[in-house]
Amino acid sequence: MDTPTLPDTGDTPATTARNDRSRVLRAFNISLGFVLLLVAMFALQSSGWDWRPWAVAPLEANGLAGLLGAPLLHGSIEHLGANAVALLILGTLAGSVYPKATLRALPLLWLGSGLGAWMLGEAGSRHLGASGLTHGLMFLVFVLGLL
Repeated sequence: MDTPTLPDTGDTPATTARNDRSRVLRAFNISLGFVLLLVAMFALQSSGWDWRPWAVAPLEANGLAGLLGAPLLHGSIEHLGANAVALLILGTLAGSVYPKATLRALPLLWLGSGLGAWMLGEAGSRHLGASGLTHGLMFLVFVLGLL
């Protein structure tokens, strides 16, 4: 009985290692770019810019704008730091190991976490931050790792 063999792609171990490093570096650079965007937004918030229209305001029609803006806003430097570390690690991991799935999942995580805060949050409050993205990326890596 013959065992089927995979077609030879011509990849050497050195080529594979170089491609892996390239994929990890690309995912890290994208994650770092997003974290730098968060830092710039926090600097803008600290300068007195009125961020409240861009936060999720639960059960208010005008609070739906927060679905787009809330992940870019943070309440304190500690809040920003916690999310930045998680986004760097999880963004790099998800983007390098599961690049196609990550690209498909990110819009769903972005909008889904905001929609969840809008539907379940306390009326009259404001919700902001990228914690929904970090938790979603963690769940994505966990589930895809099981499959």
